[in-house]
Amino acid sequence: MDKNHIIRRANSSADAEKLHTLFTEVFHPDDVGSLAETMFKHLPGMENKYWFIVEEKQTGDIISAFALIPWVWELEGIKLKVAEMGIVGTLEKYRQQGLMRILNQEFDKTLQKDNFDIAIIQGIPGFYGQFGYSYSIPLENHINLPLHTIQPKEIERGCTFRLAGIEDIPFLMKEDEIYRANYSISAFRDEAHWRYMLTEGLKTEYGSEFWIMENKQNSEKKYCRIPEDGFGTGLIISEISEDISIDALGNLFLFCKEKALDRDKPYIRLNLHNNSRAGRMAISMGAKEGTPYAWQIKIPEKAFFLRTIKPILEKRITASSFSGFSDKFRLNFYKSTVDLIWKNGELISVKPGQGECPFSFSLSDELFPILSLGYRTWQELRYIKPDIFPNSEGSALFVETLFPPSNSWIYEQY
Repeated sequence: MDKNHIIRRANSSADAEKLHTLFTEVFHPDDVGSLAETMFKHLPGMENKYWFIVEEKQTGDIISAFALIPWVWELEGIKLKVAEMGIVGTLEKYRQQGLMRILNQEFDKTLQKDNFDIAIIQGIPGFYGQFGYSYSIPLENHINLPLHTIQPKEIERGCTFRLAGIEDIPFLMKEDEIYRANYSISAFRDEAHWRYMLTEGLKTEYGSEFWIMENKQNSEKKYCRIPEDGFGTGLIISEISEDISIDALGNLFLFCKEKALDRDKPYIRLNLHNNSRAGRMAISMGAKEGTPYAWQIKIPEKAFFLRTIKPILEKRITASSFSGFSDKFRLNFYKSTVDLIWKNGELISVKPGQGECPFSFSLSDELFPILSLGYRTWQELRYIKPDIFPNSEGSALFVETLFPPSNSWIYEQY
């Protein structure tokens, strides 16, 4: 770093205002400055040390920065500590000087020091691969439902809609439990996060309406989320109760059609998993299956991550033809190796590879998140990376057992 700049973390509330100024200029006309300041002051889990800053020494201005936004994700009941690199921006005159690369080095040190299981980015295409990220979980789907496919009829009598308030948090958290049970990887949002989304979060570009639908005739109660901003020109629905009935979903689509017409939106865009109940119904009504973008993910320390998900790996082995397995299985990443030591179906050790190992699977570093998070099978990955391969038929079956394909979907926490 040259003598004109300082690399540091946020250290006072005054930095919230400086970050507001930076991101307002970088992202104009989008109001990302307000988002940054609101997160700085109110987002649960945010700490000053999670703001990575380049300051111009002479003026004291912040010229480049981003946030480590802490999440909790859940992988089949196991909570993962997740770090999102978010709100990334550099003033135009200071770009192409390597500032972001320097900040990223500080970010990576924090991932290790604070024991984060995975790091994630929602960022622009084609940029973050250089920092070790791979597209690994679906993000931002577009299931575009034409309004004419929603047949005009009255919403059932007894079915009402109202905006959610903080008194609805216990209900919304139970809905989250149902959501998480339907996906391999999901977002865990506690009471504090729900309170943020229903209060301070409304003031940001991620602000959303949470609508509660109640039917007095059958006591069914469900919800949906309508963001105020987002990609495309349609009315975006980014959350719908996962176990909603078909009849209730019909009423909800009618309600959303009314909102779309009131707001001059030409269609409804479901930002949901294609295999969600609402997604499947929309596709059956004439919407095209979406082709989602993806979260960019890296796993800072593979052995640490494998230890974290140890109960899941053991459960998968127990339910397979490898039940009671005792042996060493090696993951060969070419530049490094990790040995998984098994005894009677229990994963007793995960450590750097040593010596010979006849039972192994080889893949490059960047493919590990894609495989281990169930986004693609090793056979699918082999089409684009021929250097991924098992050293035997048994190794092939073993890695398929450890890392099966799965459906995952992440709801926003802000």
